[in-house]
Amino acid sequence: MKFNFSESGFSENQLLKETEKIGAKELVKKEEMPFIELPKPNELRKIEEAAKLLREESEKLVVVGMGGSINGTIALHKALRWNSRELLFIDNIDPELVENVLQESKNASFAFISKSGRTLETVSVMNLVFQKLREHNTPIHKKCLFIGDRGNPFEEVAKETGAPFLPIPKEVGGRFSVFTAVSLLPGAFAGYDLESLLEGARRAVNSPEGALLLAAFKYLSYREGKKIAVMMPYSSYLSGFIRWYEQLWSESLGKEGKGQTPLGAVGTSSQHSLLQLFLDGPEDKLYQLVRVKRFRKDETVKEGLVLSYLKGKKISQVFNAEFEGTFRALAKKGKPVVVIELEELKEEEMGELLMSYMIATIAMGKLMGVNPYGQEAVELGKRITKEVLKGGRDGEDLQRGGTFTDK
Repeated sequence: MKFNFSESGFSENQLLKETEKIGAKELVKKEEMPFIELPKPNELRKIEEAAKLLREESEKLVVVGMGGSINGTIALHKALRWNSRELLFIDNIDPELVENVLQESKNASFAFISKSGRTLETVSVMNLVFQKLREHNTPIHKKCLFIGDRGNPFEEVAKETGAPFLPIPKEVGGRFSVFTAVSLLPGAFAGYDLESLLEGARRAVNSPEGALLLAAFKYLSYREGKKIAVMMPYSSYLSGFIRWYEQLWSESLGKEGKGQTPLGAVGTSSQHSLLQLFLDGPEDKLYQLVRVKRFRKDETVKEGLVLSYLKGKKISQVFNAEFEGTFRALAKKGKPVVVIELEELKEEEMGELLMSYMIATIAMGKLMGVNPYGQEAVELGKRITKEVLKGGRDGEDLQRGGTFTDK
């Protein structure tokens, strides 16, 4: 994986100066970034053994989780197994989504993931699945697995039902948990090369310079009024990565009146919707283009109907020309843009990409002067939701300005 800052609008010395201000190289250690400590061989073996047991029971695994408990897994699965239905996801409490996935997942196994073991949506689906399994006299311990912090309710449910439980390191927050059992268990079930995935993450930890310069680029741009950070990969299969990035960047840095809003776009489709705004709209954005060098499939256009110059061209040549058009147009307009280049969508490259962005997030937090961990503001909405379900005032009362009381 390579970073290209040639059109960032800043010199390398300017970027380095910002990283030196916060002692960035000293940041990349377990005390500051708990997520960089990757699973030990015996921990990885337990995850793989648990996945094997589920595999023996089912051909499909339904992953149930919210936010950081599932976004990393979706990012990896879309990039690495784009044509596979081995993993299904319930990442919302939308009744139709829940019902449709459950209908599609007859005889599937389930992984319930929650750091706290109390995530409302995940617990709701868990109760529904238990209900359905009991209706069919199916033993819960054969079809279900739980992932969360030690001592949380999920560990208790696992003990009561005899189901497997895999811990998340206490100090690793949900949106930083992609290299724990949260994503490694589904990945093992789907047959990812976990060693290569972790090797890519390790590469980012051992050589974090690109990630730190990325943080400096985004911070300097932020200081100049670039409050929107566009993420535009040239790959349909990195759409899950966009979503993971959006949570990571916004939930970590949107604090104390500060923050940089992430905005997702996909090349080339977004060229036909958002590019006009990017090129000729407000000067409030920076751009991150992700380019993939090699593709798993790449047909050649053998006909030259309408556009004769397409004859003999590979689809990748057209795709790359579209990328060059966007990149050069942004640069010509003086837009701050960085390019991240991946060799191909494989485990090692994805591991390095995800870890690099987590490192960049912590460095950005230091530069901005905010704590990138925690998400206190989110708790207000959760508290109101629980009050409604416990019998507090309904949504109409809330809109009228009513208040809630504990019951």
